[in-house]
Amino acid sequence: MFSEKNIPKLIILTPIVTVILIAFFTIYFFIQNQNSYFEEESQRSEKEYILKQKNILKKEVDSVIFYLNYHTNKKMDNIKYNIKNRLEDFIQQLEVFYKNKNIDKNEKNILIKNMLSLNIKKNNFYFAYDISEDKFINKSIKQIFLKEDKIIKNYLYPGNGRYIILKNKIVYIKYLRELNWIIGTIEDTKESLKHIQNDMLKYIEELRYENNGYIWIHDTSYTLVAHPFRQDKIGTYDIELKDATGTLITKKFIDITLKKPLGVFIEYNWVKPNENSFSKKLGFFKLYENFSWVIGAGLYIDDIENKILENKILLEKRIDKYINLVIVISCIIILIIGFLSVYVSNRINKVFTLYKKKVKTKELLLKNLNENLEKKVKIAIKESKYKDRAMLHQSRLARMGVMLSMIAHQWRQPLSKVSAILMQLETANKFNEANSSLIQSSVNESNKLLFYMSNTIDDFRNFFKPDKKKVDFYIKNTCEEVISLTSASISALEIEFIKDINVDIRINGYEREFTQVILNLITNAKDALVERKIKNPKIILSVKQKNDYLFLCIQDNANGVKEEDLDLIFEPYFTTKGSLQGTGLGLYMSKMIIEKNMQGQLDVENINNGARFCIKIKV
Repeated sequence: MFSEKNIPKLIILTPIVTVILIAFFTIYFFIQNQNSYFEEESQRSEKEYILKQKNILKKEVDSVIFYLNYHTNKKMDNIKYNIKNRLEDFIQQLEVFYKNKNIDKNEKNILIKNMLSLNIKKNNFYFAYDISEDKFINKSIKQIFLKEDKIIKNYLYPGNGRYIILKNKIVYIKYLRELNWIIGTIEDTKESLKHIQNDMLKYIEELRYENNGYIWIHDTSYTLVAHPFRQDKIGTYDIELKDATGTLITKKFIDITLKKPLGVFIEYNWVKPNENSFSKKLGFFKLYENFSWVIGAGLYIDDIENKILENKILLEKRIDKYINLVIVISCIIILIIGFLSVYVSNRINKVFTLYKKKVKTKELLLKNLNENLEKKVKIAIKESKYKDRAMLHQSRLARMGVMLSMIAHQWRQPLSKVSAILMQLETANKFNEANSSLIQSSVNESNKLLFYMSNTIDDFRNFFKPDKKKVDFYIKNTCEEVISLTSASISALEIEFIKDINVDIRINGYEREFTQVILNLITNAKDALVERKIKNPKIILSVKQKNDYLFLCIQDNANGVKEEDLDLIFEPYFTTKGSLQGTGLGLYMSKMIIEKNMQGQLDVENINNGARFCIKIKV
């Protein structure tokens, strides 16, 4: 299938099949997604439409209540205006009597009482309250103000009158200083509002909204007050009214509304206007407390469902349109990619043919290369070994240089002492003071110094002698040996050397190589202190044990290693001393000895204004 002959066909068919599959799954998932979207959007649209219809019902009822409040308040304002003018006229008539000096006080009181006893009309009359005697002049009026005595008594200050609102009544009172009375008049609002209520109910019955929406009103005693399609039942006790399920709907509407006077939605079954069958209906009811009316408005559910169905059909058509568009676009993309695949395939065939020719040429070259590869590998191995030998030779030369420097330091003091002894003998001989005792003591002292120098040569010779096998050795002895070799050169440079060896652990490894590593680290620390001219130079050698590991650390105060050099310091031929002073092999070989030969770890870090090299070996 994947032969060279079939590759052009695969180049053509693979993108076409891939695009067809992608288009198929894209269309499939798009349709699935659109179906899910349709369901979700349908539910959301249905909820929004129902909420919208509920808002319509609530708005219609609130509009009716606003209409009732507006006209009722307007009528009440007229009533207040009328009774205020009426009382002012009555007070002017009273002034005629109590300002007339020809009539005595008793006659005045009798005339005023007679005037107060005259009713304006049924349930509308004047009254007076004698503040000094704390009683009503009209005895019949007291029961009306049984709960309002305090209001009457406290109204003592002169000025404008005051309105008192009672149930189905408005009272207007005013204080008369001359009589020390409060004069008032009462207007029965029930009768006054009855005419305007009839006009408002006629208007409400004519209101229509949506398809079959209308307003109806019951009072809280279950009496039908207004209904556009039940005119014959207006004013009747309507509690027996039932819907299709046999529910006493009037009782249900009013009882629930009294519990929730601010508004409540109720579902029930009712007959549409001009139809005989029952339909499900959604009603909204709210209490109008001023008249104790329950105002209702409703919409038929099937009208709402029909509208929702229309919205769903429109949504479905829109989604189908999107699906058809995606299918058409996918087909166009498939045709375009098919054309491009044929075109690209032809181009690739040409390139492929050319490529095969080049591959054959490369195969011939590779064959020749393979034949010569073994020879090249052998040559590379020889070069690598030569480089390793050269590196070891350079490292050995560097160690020899260090050795010679240390021998010079170790011999400098003994040679100075030998020179002093010879000068002493020469001086004694010159002054004829030389004797056998002086000569013998000088010879003995010189022999001790020469023996010390001979031992120094043996120590350095043994120090650089290569190890042949691993041995067990104590870390403390090794450190003491290195310290003895370096003490003279360190002291000569006035470097403080601190030894902190808390443990003496026996380890297994190449002792000479390990000693060379410690010597190399101490020498590097010494060179850094000298090169940077550090005041109060210091080198610390510490040996500690943590768990199963030995930690040998050499620390100085030579300002540490540059951050950019920390990752390169153990690389071969990398040195911070300059090409004339360093080979760049000391730390590299030290790391090789510790990590490859002794399976340990050698790391460096900057700490306390210096560098710390730590050897970690498992014990």
